[in-house]
Amino acid sequence: MTKMFQASKVAFCVGLAVAASSSAVFAEDIADTSDIEKIEVTGQRLLGVDVVDLSDIRKKQANDLEDIFRGEPAITVGGSFGIAQKIYVRGIEDTNLNVSVDGATQAGYLFHHQGRLSIEPEMLKHVEVKAGAGSALDGPGALGGAIRFETKDADDLLDEGENFGALLKAGYFSNTSGTKLSGSFYGRVNDNWSGLLIVGKNDTDNIEDGNGVELQNTKTNQDLGLVKINGRLAEYHELELSHEIRNDDGMRNVRPHFLSAGWNPANEQKSRRETSTANYFYAPDSNLVDLSVTLYKTDSYLTQNEGNDSRDGAGVESTGFDLRNTSELGAHQLTYGVDQRKDTGYYINGSDVDEKAKVVGIYLQDTIELSDSLTVSLGARYDDYELDDADGQSFDSSGLSPNISALYQFDDHWSVRASYSEAIRGQKVKEAYLIGYRSNAADLKEEEATNADLMLAYENDGLMLSAQVYDSRVDDVVGTVRRADGRFFANAGELKTTGYTLSASQKWDQVEVAVNYSNNEPELDGEPLNDSDLGLGTAFGDTLTINANYVFDGLDLELGWNARLVKSLTDVPEGKPNKPGYGVHDIYLEWYPTADDSLSVNLSINNAFDKQYYDHGTYGYSTSSEQYLGLAEPGRDARLTVSYKL
Repeated sequence: MTKMFQASKVAFCVGLAVAASSSAVFAEDIADTSDIEKIEVTGQRLLGVDVVDLSDIRKKQANDLEDIFRGEPAITVGGSFGIAQKIYVRGIEDTNLNVSVDGATQAGYLFHHQGRLSIEPEMLKHVEVKAGAGSALDGPGALGGAIRFETKDADDLLDEGENFGALLKAGYFSNTSGTKLSGSFYGRVNDNWSGLLIVGKNDTDNIEDGNGVELQNTKTNQDLGLVKINGRLAEYHELELSHEIRNDDGMRNVRPHFLSAGWNPANEQKSRRETSTANYFYAPDSNLVDLSVTLYKTDSYLTQNEGNDSRDGAGVESTGFDLRNTSELGAHQLTYGVDQRKDTGYYINGSDVDEKAKVVGIYLQDTIELSDSLTVSLGARYDDYELDDADGQSFDSSGLSPNISALYQFDDHWSVRASYSEAIRGQKVKEAYLIGYRSNAADLKEEEATNADLMLAYENDGLMLSAQVYDSRVDDVVGTVRRADGRFFANAGELKTTGYTLSASQKWDQVEVAVNYSNNEPELDGEPLNDSDLGLGTAFGDTLTINANYVFDGLDLELGWNARLVKSLTDVPEGKPNKPGYGVHDIYLEWYPTADDSLSVNLSINNAFDKQYYDHGTYGYSTSSEQYLGLAEPGRDARLTVSYKL
């Protein structure tokens, strides 16, 4: 860590020097004003945070992770259907990001041939994506950034003066002949307590690609539920309790993100995730105390039946807490605390095999308003990692993860932001399905990341422009390494990502247009990252997204168009094929036909021109058979959802 600490001191000085002459804050307010779901979402490109607008997700009738992030050019979601989907942020797989739901960290990794995140869009209030340079508040081991999912609560759905309500939804998807039903029931018992219950079911048939070919074993059978209680225990004391469950069953290929073949047979699979959280807040009338405590438990597991009357399975259970306080001292806003997480990875097949990991951290982040124009945020966290693996090996590591960001507003229109961070991640619970089958290398070292970002922004009379460049590196990144005596989880080399993003948007009274462009080049030891680098990431072509909508005055009707244009990728490893580019267009319409807006109708046509294509995040290629292994994306899908608020 000496090298990292010295680098952090240099970066600190450079960052302040840059901040003195240029750094920025760029803010953007987005609000969903629907009377059916009054969820206000504020998107801020502050310290590198992007907030996904959930009103867009409602209009697109989002059904999985790919739908959620469809408009984000620096993010691609591979996998074609829910259970197989993986998120890649700037080419880095989500296994290298801190992901949380209502403050509960989603740790662990079940199986490298499927996604590790199980999120139902219907439950979400908003999503924050922080790519690259982060802060001490992002949690331990945020090598490539953080993603935070926050679910709805009763106050998000209740109108002013309303005590009880219900929102019923029924949806149909043409591509899979699928149905989606959900009910949200919410109420305010008194001035202090409110509650929310969401239940839903999603059933679909097999996907058809753009050529009309049915992709075998892609049916879904999902059940979901969320219970959340919010209350005031006493003056200044508030409590939030939630429990979320998502089940996903079906006949799936053993490797769900690959096509059906003799070497990839189907079996009955069950996937589960349950997350329980308790959040306590104490905010008296004091500049010194603004306390929050989060307790959580998440259990995710997958079972497969190989057809020989024996069921095997694997899972990861995580428990943890985060205790933090914020104090305002003059120009300083100090946030400090301690967090801990314990993970247990287990594999079940006759006899139980497991391994246990723990990480404990302390952190401090200071945001300083040096002037009306200049704000600097700097901090650090110290984390201590322990792992006792299934082979009887023990690993211990610890280290400091510093960061600094400087924000400068030149005038009412121009701003600039510079940020730099480092992160260390010690050894963690390995992929659950490989516990007892693939060992950790005895010389396994901790991973060390550095992230640097620079962003310039302009805002004036509804026009917003921004340009961002970044450089991210992870030394000694852990992946699967083949050695003379077998394959191990070992340090695979340097994972490097460089790139830039460009954004432009204009908002008028009834029209809004946004254009975003992303370029990123992820490499492992100087070679382009590819699909065989499981658990690390993959490269995808330059991406342009276009989003436009028009609100018809007096008709309570909105028409929108979204396009995602991906350039072909030719910078690939030797022996791998190029990834052809593609363009996909979606159209949506949202209508409130009744005077009281209690009824809404959403019609969307995803992949409107029935394009046959492979997402660059799910390509897969066999050099021996010279064929694509990954699943093609769905062809045209007309979605209709009717919502009624009681």
